[in-house]
Amino acid sequence: MDLANVLFIGGGPGAGKTSIAGALAYRWDLQLYCVDRQTYEHHHRLGGPDPDWDRSPEELVDDFVAASHRRWPLVLEDIAALPDSPAAIAEGPFFLPELVPAGSQSVFLVPSEEQIRRVRAERGSRPVVADRDVLLAQRFDGLPVDRPLAAMIEAVASKFSLAGLPRAIDRPSVRRAENDVLARQLRLWPGYGGWPVPFACECDTPGCGELVEITLTEYANRVSDTAGVRHASHG
Repeated sequence: MDLANVLFIGGGPGAGKTSIAGALAYRWDLQLYCVDRQTYEHHHRLGGPDPDWDRSPEELVDDFVAASHRRWPLVLEDIAALPDSPAAIAEGPFFLPELVPAGSQSVFLVPSEEQIRRVRAERGSRPVVADRDVLLAQRFDGLPVDRPLAAMIEAVASKFSLAGLPRAIDRPSVRRAENDVLARQLRLWPGYGGWPVPFACECDTPGCGELVEITLTEYANRVSDTAGVRHASHG
């Protein structure tokens, strides 16, 4: 995959990047690359200590930026390994402005402090993580997250142009590859408790954005079925 054919969505944690990128990738039938789904694969390849949450928010920001720079070469390897068509949407908090290639189509989302603290509270994160994220958000100069998700999706969509991008797609194969990445992340995740997670529908319907909530075991069973992962509405 040529980096010129990648749409990048970066920004502070809790900004809605994953939801927005997924909605647009499925609407436009593009490949979807979520860096958070590579967390344990990258950790396995890079090693390194786990975060020390007893450090100050300022020190945690420095740690986050350093980790972003360490992981960036692996991100580029992952993207380079994607099929040449269709184009891709790539998203993640590690996509810092200084890392995304100059001239790329990119959008950086800037959540408010209120949203950051609300999202972190919903996720049960430590208060220091929210403090870190507030400081991280200040590194981005971009699109404020100041409207409901549906409106944010349209706001981000308006920043991108699909002109000249490769669009030919074998949709079932592309979504299967995406689902395989998610399945690998779940297998490597020590905390995964076997609960259902949203896998992408692998039908060949253009613009399908349906998700199928199944467990990793159920996914493995469906992979062996020629029908694969299909939403009920698509048989």
